[in-house]
Amino acid sequence: MGAMKRPYRIIAAALLLVLVSGAARPSGEDTHPATPAPSGVALVELFTSEGCSSCPPADALLERLVHEAASSGRPVYGLSLHVDYWDQLGWRDRFSSAGYTHRQSQYARRFGLKSMYTPEIVVNGDGECVGSNASAVQGQIDRALSRPSQVTPALTVTASGQELRVRCSVPHAPKGATLSVAWVQSQAVSSPDAGENGGRTLRHANVVRGLETVPLTPGFNDVIVLHRADAEDGEVIGWVQASGQGSVLGADAIAVRAHR
Repeated sequence: MGAMKRPYRIIAAALLLVLVSGAARPSGEDTHPATPAPSGVALVELFTSEGCSSCPPADALLERLVHEAASSGRPVYGLSLHVDYWDQLGWRDRFSSAGYTHRQSQYARRFGLKSMYTPEIVVNGDGECVGSNASAVQGQIDRALSRPSQVTPALTVTASGQELRVRCSVPHAPKGATLSVAWVQSQAVSSPDAGENGGRTLRHANVVRGLETVPLTPGFNDVIVLHRADAEDGEVIGWVQASGQGSVLGADAIAVRAHR
């Protein structure tokens, strides 16, 4: 009888090992450490103009991206920057600014472009493409979101009529970095009666109506004042950018309703 007990002990030990292994690795579970979700942001700058017949498709693409970001919660921040160099073609874009043209010219130098053009989209200051090329734009957005942010500005907004007081805190930022804060109008519609888009109804999303850029100092904590022409729904978008209008290092946004 004693000789017959040994196999049962071996079998019992083997069953115990299987049970312990099963408890440690439940069926169907991935045993690898969970990969954290990407914590990057995508700042999408569209350089556009109401005087450019090629721009409406890019305006529509930015509107779609903004709506998708709002519904999904993805940190994709759209900026519609209207340049002024098409204003001489018969229709003056009421949203155009020489400052936005200058911003685009800085990107043109950085990317080694022979000339500026519209529509152009720049994502996170790192790459540019034709603003109506949805697949190219989405590829750049996906790459931007996959790279963790380095610096995220802390923003609070106090709205009083047309004045927006934006408290900005950036405790740590690389030397030479800048902070930009923009007031964007959520929606706008125009009906040009002249120029390349004469007779069309143009829709815009996240139109930049005010933009301030300041150099960052250690422990930066200050108020930037923006003005909105009308008490429209919109957002305050703030972002930290490397020196020389380089890579966007982080961004955030706060919605501001018309009644505030």
